[in-house]
Amino acid sequence: MLGVDVLDAHLELARTRYAALGSRLAFEHRSIFELGLPDHTFDLTVCRHVTHSLPHADRVYAELVRVTKPGGRLHLIPEDYGMLHFQRGALDVRDFWHEVPARFGEATGTNLFIGRDTFGILAGLGLTEITMDYVVVDPLRVPREIFAKILTAWRDGYAEPIAQTSRFTREEGAAYFDQMIANIRDPNGYAVWMVPVVSARVG
Repeated sequence: MLGVDVLDAHLELARTRYAALGSRLAFEHRSIFELGLPDHTFDLTVCRHVTHSLPHADRVYAELVRVTKPGGRLHLIPEDYGMLHFQRGALDVRDFWHEVPARFGEATGTNLFIGRDTFGILAGLGLTEITMDYVVVDPLRVPREIFAKILTAWRDGYAEPIAQTSRFTREEGAAYFDQMIANIRDPNGYAVWMVPVVSARVG
């Protein structure tokens, strides 16, 4: 089993955390765009919570297919920021999620709606048995405070980049996140994030 990343601190943390597994599990500094590994090496290739943050997801998927054995499988979690839904309050959060991911993606060369595009990319690469399932993050399945902490981390990490790439100021972006967080924490409130989980067989 091999884990890859481009951040050495992450690799060192993983090596420390899983040292007990010894030679069964290795962690290496490699680019997902060019893994530098032989064709048809792995029975299962996993890429989770990554492709929304990179440009050229089609190239990433092609590289993952290349290193997977014929008959092997891909397991992907390609996030999609058009699959977040909150109740409306003083602010209409639909405006925020309709505009911000699109503008951010245009500015950074990424696709924050890659979840819905993944099926077509994999089909175009010749993969079969493609399935699209969803992890449902909502207050019925996830403790409200954990769900709220996700949005709090996004607010604290992305309010400034949102201001740089969209019409919303930093304060306006933070206000939208604050309303979403309040929606989640409200005992009578409901919000949902649908996270795509994709599986496919390599030909």
